[in-house]
Order: sequence, then structure tokens, then C-alpha cells
Amino acid sequence: MNNFSGIGHIAMDSKVGNGVLTSLLAVKRIYKSSDGVEADFIPITLFGHQAENFNRLVVKGDKIGLDGSIKTSKYADENGEVHYGWSLTVNHFYLLSQKGKAQKSATDATINSLSSQLRSASKQTEVMVSDNELPF
Repeated sequence: MNNFSGIGHIAMDSKVGNGVLTSLLAVKRIYKSSDGVEADFIPITLFGHQAENFNRLVVKGDKIGLDGSIKTSKYADENGEVHYGWSLTVNHFYLLSQKGKAQKSATDATINSLSSQLRSASKQTEVMVSDNELPF
């Protein structure tokens, strides 16, 4: 079985190209290793609509949960030397806290809505005062 589930923070801005998104997930270790490393950095890959949604909603620093599977790769460089790599191919991601795009958009939308409501209420109050005769 090839399953991975984890929670961490996005450690770098996403790179997008040809319907593929790559980034790094920083997963904090339970202990500090002897070399001082406190987190592991897991390369993640998303494809298609999932990549588009991730790019639209998630930025560096956001805390996310995700699940997927490990994919290995092999390639030869220009000198013919063979290199091996791996990444987590993400099946699902879950927004746990946001610092970036989506939170800013939601905050801006809320502020615009409240401003509009206040302007509308202010205009209604002006009409009510001018239409009614005040007793003093």
C-alpha cells in the first residue's frame, strides 16, 4: 500500500507549468536531530484542476493537510549521469489555516460587504430624518 497523510506548512511559493504544480511541505519533527534540523521538507506535486485550485488558494506559510502517494522518478542529466528522485503526488489537500490569497480575498469581500451595508443604512437614515417632521 502506498499512502501518505500529513500536516505541515507550505515552505516555498508554488511553481506551476503545463498543468503541474510543485512545492515543498515542511513537516515538523517531534524532536530536534543532532544536526539541528527541526523539520523535514517533502516535495509535493499536483496535477490539473487540483493544481489550479492549490495555486489559487494556498501560499507559502499556509498550514495544510494532505494525502497522496509517493512517486519515484529516474532521469539522466546532460552528462548521462542517472539521478533518482521522489515526490508526494497529492490526491487531496485540506486548508487548515491561511495566511495568503484566500484569507485576503475573504477579508476584502467582508469589508466591501460591510461598507456597502453601512452606506445603505446611512442613506436610509437620511431619508427618514428628512421625510419626518421633528418635534423640536
